[in-house]
Amino acid sequence: MQPATIYQQQIGNFKAQLSQTAARLTNLSMARLICFIGALYFGYRYFATDFAALWLLLMLAALAGFVVSLVFYQRAKDRQALLEALLQLNEKELKVVTEHVADFDNGEEFVNDQHDFSGDLDVFGPSSLFQYLNRTGTLTGKQHLANALQQPLQDVKQIQAMQEAVRTLSGQLEFRQLYAAHARLSKEEPKDVREIGLWLDAPMDFLHRRGLYVLSWLMPVLVLLAVAYYIGSGNYVPMLGLLFVNWGVLLLNVKKVNAQHQLLSNKEKLLHKFATLLQLIKQGNWQGVAWLQARQAKAAEADKDLKKLARISNVLDQRLNLLVGVVLNSFLLYELHCAFALERWKARHKKDVRDWLQVIAEMETANSLATFAYNHPAYTYPEMVTTPGVTGTAVGHPLIPAGECVVNDCSIGEQEQFHIITGSNMSGKSTFLRSVGVNWLLAMTGAPVCAASFTCNPLRIMTSMRIKDSIARHTSYFQAELLRLQHIIQVLKTGQQVFIILDEILKGTNSEDKLTGSRELIRHFLRFRCLGMIATHDLELGSLETEYPQQIRNYCFESSLSNGQLLFDYRMRPGIARNKNATFLMQQMEII
Repeated sequence: MQPATIYQQQIGNFKAQLSQTAARLTNLSMARLICFIGALYFGYRYFATDFAALWLLLMLAALAGFVVSLVFYQRAKDRQALLEALLQLNEKELKVVTEHVADFDNGEEFVNDQHDFSGDLDVFGPSSLFQYLNRTGTLTGKQHLANALQQPLQDVKQIQAMQEAVRTLSGQLEFRQLYAAHARLSKEEPKDVREIGLWLDAPMDFLHRRGLYVLSWLMPVLVLLAVAYYIGSGNYVPMLGLLFVNWGVLLLNVKKVNAQHQLLSNKEKLLHKFATLLQLIKQGNWQGVAWLQARQAKAAEADKDLKKLARISNVLDQRLNLLVGVVLNSFLLYELHCAFALERWKARHKKDVRDWLQVIAEMETANSLATFAYNHPAYTYPEMVTTPGVTGTAVGHPLIPAGECVVNDCSIGEQEQFHIITGSNMSGKSTFLRSVGVNWLLAMTGAPVCAASFTCNPLRIMTSMRIKDSIARHTSYFQAELLRLQHIIQVLKTGQQVFIILDEILKGTNSEDKLTGSRELIRHFLRFRCLGMIATHDLELGSLETEYPQQIRNYCFESSLSNGQLLFDYRMRPGIARNKNATFLMQQMEII
């Protein structure tokens, strides 16, 4: 069954469940109101009938019914929020597979023109690769996915393990969507994980103070005894004296309690959502999938421990409640017990928390790649090898709709180090370069690629395609391009294996100088451990194939005129392009 059909079924299913949940919420609201009114009435009857026990029991029953209906109402609200998130997710997925429009966060904050390739290959920003892949809901997961695209895996075994995980998850629609929906509902703020980290790294202010610990239990006992003494004798002096001692103890420690509370306040819901995500991982059915089982092992008991931290955090938040802050603190030293509980938890799990958050983020990345795989069943998982090069058949660009995407074969390796690709304007040269680069990047993340077959090795991708000048950096266009090429050469000198993509280099100089510089640059590249593709309008560069017949090949994209119309087939052919179209296009647009 095609993804579009599945998503349509899911949409209908979730709409029906939402309708049932809305009816349940209405009934629970009515039950809560009836219980509340009943409690008031029974309470009135209790006092009006000289405290008859029957009315008291009925009042307590009504109050119990009110509490129970309130609990069930909140559960139904949580269920409604989850169903709404799932419905929205399926509606977006349907839009992706039917209209090729991704309505997900595009990662615009990760746009970096100085990065090796992300700007030239449309990795981030509107209609980017990130936007089509991204199914993360937490900021931590979003950052991890961005890192996976900026610094793809370089080890064949790690990539193969990731492929296995992605392939397994792609077939588990229910898990993937529940995971994505719960992650989205976490509503993580930029400061949340940072503050949790600061709390974990903060020194222990309470745990090792044995005297204060004994006092935190002894004083409440003494105060309660003093209260009993006051009730029996009417003498309030001992009770008041002990309360003053408690207030003094609290005052001496309030600054340290405030420091912990400031970092952990309002984290209960986020921690509960993190715990839910870890619970989903723990319950996954991934027998024999090493990458997933490794994450599952780390999540084994993490959900229970995080829920416990969420409860302690919530209890500490109650210190701002007037009743708790004044009464319970005065009599029981409430917030000191919270502080001791927090530090006991931290002592046990400080080293685990970052691992748990890392597992959540890694699963969000795998989940995103698996959804991409599910939405593109015709894509293929590449074969990862250690031999330098790439061989692909029917290679297309994953950001172009299938009905519009023209595919080409490609093959480049140690015996064919560079391709010089010529062609007229708009003939498809740049799109082909990006198709190879983007698919190579996807291959190194563990995702399937837009090709019938694809074999490649992990390496560093470096591009020079969309060079920009910068007034802020006092850099002209030509200087910016030279700096980019200098950076590529510096990396090559380290001995790294690099795949280079260049598009119309040295545009900032005259034709003769540009041709000479381009020839020398390509000759220089041949001395290093690199492969590359260069798109150019300089047909004379094709002569390098004769000079280096074992290392350079010429390919081209052609255009043709038919009945006054300019036609492109976007097919790559061996050889050097012969057709030109700039003058024709300018005449067609009445520029000249």
